[in-house]
Amino acid sequence: MNADDIFLLATKCTVIAFHRETGTRLWQTPLKSGWTSTDFVSLISDTRKVFAYTKGEVFCLDLFTGALLWTDGLSGMGFGIASLALPGIPQAQVSASAEHLARLERARNDSNRQHTQSD
Repeated sequence: MNADDIFLLATKCTVIAFHRETGTRLWQTPLKSGWTSTDFVSLISDTRKVFAYTKGEVFCLDLFTGALLWTDGLSGMGFGIASLALPGIPQAQVSASAEHLARLERARNDSNRQHTQSD
């Protein structure tokens, strides 16, 4: 199996890997437990590692096993939503969520322009 065979989902403080073609769940790794104001997980990966942020902590997982490689509690940084980036990764490998958000923003801008022109 290679990285192109894997689809990642992050929700409720958990990262789940699926086989992209069959939908078979490959692994599931809970990141944190306990209640806070959000269970949102920021997620990005390369061809070997998965990087996730939730509840004020960043995690690095093995892409193929879900094993925790390292974590950092980001002392003093709080619990807000975080952006993740991998410098040097080709644009084609940008996270699907970032591409989706960009499409939504373009559609919203187009819609606003149409309403402005028709007024």
